[in-house]
Parts: sequence; structure tokens; C-alpha cells
Amino acid sequence: MRSRRWWRFALPLGVVAGLALTTGIVHAVEQPDPTDASFLSPTSDAGDGARLLAADLAGAGVRVSVRTRSREAIAEAAAAGPVTVFVTTPGLVHPSSLDLLSTLPPQVRVVLVAPGEDELAAAGFDIPVRGPRWTAAAPQPGCSTDFASAAGPAAVQRRQYGAAAYPAVRCYDDALVEFPTGRATITLVGAADPFRNDRADEHGNRVLARGLLGRDPTVIWLDLHEREPAPDDGAGRPNREDEQDPGADGSGDGQGRDGDRSGDDAGQDPAGDPQDGQGDGRGDGESAQGGGNAVTDSPLARAFPPAVWATLALLALAALALAAASARRLGAPVAEPLPVRVRAAETVRGLGGLYQRAGARSTSLATLQSAARRRLAEHYGLDADTPTDEVAERVAATVGRPVVEVRHLLGGGVEDSDEELARAATTVQNLVRFVTGQQHWQQGPDEGNET
Repeated sequence: MRSRRWWRFALPLGVVAGLALTTGIVHAVEQPDPTDASFLSPTSDAGDGARLLAADLAGAGVRVSVRTRSREAIAEAAAAGPVTVFVTTPGLVHPSSLDLLSTLPPQVRVVLVAPGEDELAAAGFDIPVRGPRWTAAAPQPGCSTDFASAAGPAAVQRRQYGAAAYPAVRCYDDALVEFPTGRATITLVGAADPFRNDRADEHGNRVLARGLLGRDPTVIWLDLHEREPAPDDGAGRPNREDEQDPGADGSGDGQGRDGDRSGDDAGQDPAGDPQDGQGDGRGDGESAQGGGNAVTDSPLARAFPPAVWATLALLALAALALAAASARRLGAPVAEPLPVRVRAAETVRGLGGLYQRAGARSTSLATLQSAARRRLAEHYGLDADTPTDEVAERVAATVGRPVVEVRHLLGGGVEDSDEELARAATTVQNLVRFVTGQQHWQQGPDEGNET
């Protein structure tokens, strides 16, 4: 009986949990991993690569310069003319490098793909972020910029940016915002979909990506797929003031650094003090904590993605819905007076039907045995709650039967069949009538008649 009730309760919950878990796993597997070498790589033909975009830019006459370290990209941008710095994985860039992006010269545009609130805080921007959504939506542009107007709807709305504090151009329901910083112009794109090979032909993704990155003659493409370590300290590196003023005069000669350096040297020069990003109270990991509260910023909350907590909340709601649909109490049963008087025969018949439907043979017999023990205890002048053993000893002496046999009649159970239940119930009833002087004791329903 208990097993059947347990399965009746657990099976629907198990199905719901299994569906939710399978959906979550499939969704997680399908999501691109920024640490994969193919993710938004200009040389990758994989679905999450961006070779189509790189080819479109090259066909439009835009030079693509691929860099694998953020300091190399920053140094090249500071020394070059009008360029666009394309940061595909802001979450993997060291916070001290993010802090330098907004200090690049005014002729530099920086495009950040799906940055979170932590990355924006590390870059020095107080911009709240909503999301991420389960999948990227494709709203209407809602702005009059050339790249958005030409593209129309595009799948950029996975994160939204509340840049109301900045003089920003806000498109696609705040999924794409662009604002000047006094130096470089920063563009935030809420999803990676427009830049991917397998999403290029959906909506206006391809046109939007080409329009965003094709506004300058050169794109410095930061192809980074592992978290950057803290910059190394070295002799002759520029100090903090030099790092925060790359190409301050806008002449493109990279004041404070050798603008004609290239390759690894160009990437190493602006690395600066390894304490970069810490002098203002932001260190690696702490730099982008941003605002929050004790719950959302706790280690437990950050240990799992928001989808996990949403799944747990969904399962809890499903359990409550199942309990409500099954009309089950969530607590212990509560005794309540009946609204009308019910005849005893109807009550017995109704309870018997419920017991029979549930297959509760032992419970049915236990109800009858409990009433028999109370009646026998009253017959012998004992308390109603007298233990079964003591009542059995008195009855055994009266009927001349072994105590073990009488104890089993007054306290044993049945599980085999309805016939065995009927036989045991009749035997208990005959025992009570014999002891109280109402009839001879019969062992079963077919052995003798009442006297």
C-alpha cells in the first residue's frame, strides 16, 4: 500500500523533473563555450566561429588584425588611426586590461560581445545588466543608426543594458547600446549570435555584424579563449599614468609608449604594473563585483547559473500544483466535525470501500482489532489502553487457547487476499462474542452458526 502511494506521488514529479533536467542539459550543450578555440574565431568554419564575418569584412576592404592578448590589441589600437577593437570574450580579459579600453583615443571604437555586469564594472562603467535570456530574441531596431536601420530585426537581445546614465544610442530594446566616454566609443552587444557562422543568415544578423565592425578601415580582433593571467611586471614598462593615457593626444603615436612596436613587444609595453586595477580598490575577481546584495553575491548563488535556480523553482511550483490537483494536504490530517449527521452503516460502508480501493487490508483489520481490544478490556475491567499482551493473556485463559495465537488474532495483520481478511475479521468478531458470552467461538466464517 505504501509503495503504491509513493509511486503515485513520485512518478509525476519524476517525469516533470526528468523533462526539466533533459531540457536544461540539451540547452547547456547547445550553448557555445567562449573557451572553445572556435568561438567567434575569424579563422573557424565551425557553427560558433566567425569566418563568414571576417570574409565579409575583408571583401568590404576592411583590414582584420587578429590578436590573442588584450595588451597587444590595446597597444595596436592606441598607435593606429581610426580602428574598431572587437572583444569577443570580455569575461576572459583581465580586469586591468578592461579598465584600459575606455582610455583609448577618440578615434577608437570598442565592441564588447555580451559583457556581464562584472566585466562592465571592471571597465569602469556603472551599467546594470538584465539577463541572460534563455535564447536571443530579435526585436526591431528602434533606433536610426545606419547599421541598425540596414539590418532590421537581429538576434541581439539576450542581455539588456541600462545605460540611461550615459549619452547612449540605444537599439534593439537596450540590447545594443553605444556611447562615448570622452575617449573611445564603447558598443555593447547583448548576444554573440549576429557574429556566428550558423546564425549569420538568420534575421538581419549578417548585415548588423558587418555594419558594426565595418565602420573603420581596420578591425583589431581579440581572439581570446582562456582567462588572462595578471600582467607580468618588467623593466621599462610604462607606469599607471602612461597606461591610462594611451595615445592621449589622438595623434596615433601612442604617447607614453612606442607606437612603432609590433608583435609581442607591442603587446608587452602597455602591460604596466601587475597591480593595475587594484590601486583603485579593484583586484582580479573583486574588480567587477559591482552592486548587489548578500543573497545574489553569495558564493552559493554564484556557484550555479541562474537557470539552475529557475529549474528548482519550477520543480517546487510543479510539486505545489500536483498537490493542489490531487487535493492532498501538505501537512498532517486535521480532524474536523462533519457538517451533517451520517448513519453508522453508511460510514462503515464508505470506509470499507476506501480501504478496499487502496488495498489496505492490514489497516482494515487493525481498525477491527483495535475495537475488539477495547471491548475485551472493558469486559475484564481493564483500561481501554491496556497493552495487547495483557488482554491476550486474559482472553487465552478464558478460551483455553495459546497466548501466542490469541495475540496474533488481536494484533496481527494480513496482506495476501481479501478472503484471508474476511476470515481473520470473522474470527476476531467470534472471539469477542464468545468471551462476552454472546456465542460459541468459531475459527472462520464457515465453521458453525451463532447460538
